[in-house]
Amino acid sequence: MPTKILVDTNFLLIPVRFKVDIFTVSADAVNDLTEFYISSRVLDEIQNLKEKAKPSFVKELQLAEAFAEACTFIVDPSDDEVDDSLVRLALLEGMVLGTTDSELRRKARTAGVKVLYLRQKSYLVLDG
Repeated sequence: MPTKILVDTNFLLIPVRFKVDIFTVSADAVNDLTEFYISSRVLDEIQNLKEKAKPSFVKELQLAEAFAEACTFIVDPSDDEVDDSLVRLALLEGMVLGTTDSELRRKARTAGVKVLYLRQKSYLVLDG
């Protein structure tokens, strides 16, 4: 069974900012086939960011949305903070959390969730 990876907004920005193909290199990082998931809360977050962002960042967010289309959509009806909802969802579903946010990584590791993150701006590493 493939490793399920739940992605957050900044994980989807990795290909845009660092030219790392998250879909290809994730399989190497977890030593398994991978399936990617995105929650409705993350897509809402991207929309909210686009409304307030500078034009250059809007373009990055549009590319992130395009990458999100390669992920399986999960409806998350919770009204928790986005980071808390991601940790909860990853824990409930036995998923690895894909993020570059250091605070979210800390929360996830404290909760016992494995984290896939970018190291040295060039490759992905699995923590946990």
